[in-house]
Amino acid sequence: MSLMKKALAIALLGSHVAYVYAVGYSMDVYFTGAYTDETCVIEINNGSNNEVVQLPKISVMSLQKNGNEAGSVPFNITLRECPASRTVAVFFNSAISGADTATGNLINNSGTDMSNNVQVRLRKEDSSQVVIDDATSGQDYLISATADPLSHRFLASYYAKGDSAVTAGKVQTVAGIELVYK
Repeated sequence: MSLMKKALAIALLGSHVAYVYAVGYSMDVYFTGAYTDETCVIEINNGSNNEVVQLPKISVMSLQKNGNEAGSVPFNITLRECPASRTVAVFFNSAISGADTATGNLINNSGTDMSNNVQVRLRKEDSSQVVIDDATSGQDYLISATADPLSHRFLASYYAKGDSAVTAGKVQTVAGIELVYK
């Protein structure tokens, strides 16, 4: 057998073995989703979908113990131009700032002049907590057949976290808003 034929036979045999090896360990990745023909327009406090909710100035004495909550301020989220006769769930995520999985709160940014041991807690209008990154704790918006704009009120407040005292300083954190069309 010529050298060329031997090299070709070995190459073909090797590629077949590699193929069998790869097929023997195949893995599948499944992707699911839903496509909707319409989406809602989000407004925060009758403004844009990118607004600042200003928490009040409070004394560190208001947050002396782990779990203390103070300085609540309301804000509204309005959905407009939604698909009619649908339920749309609104929840908050920590895509930009972090979330504490133990408390479900937004974590304050760190750095110079930032308050330590303080978080921001969100609540629905019924006072139940909105757990960050948990779609099941969001607020359902029941969109009417006429698709009229619909608002719900939320509350944001300071929350003391940890055994150490809250220190004076700035509080800055960001939550993303996600819509789930049901």
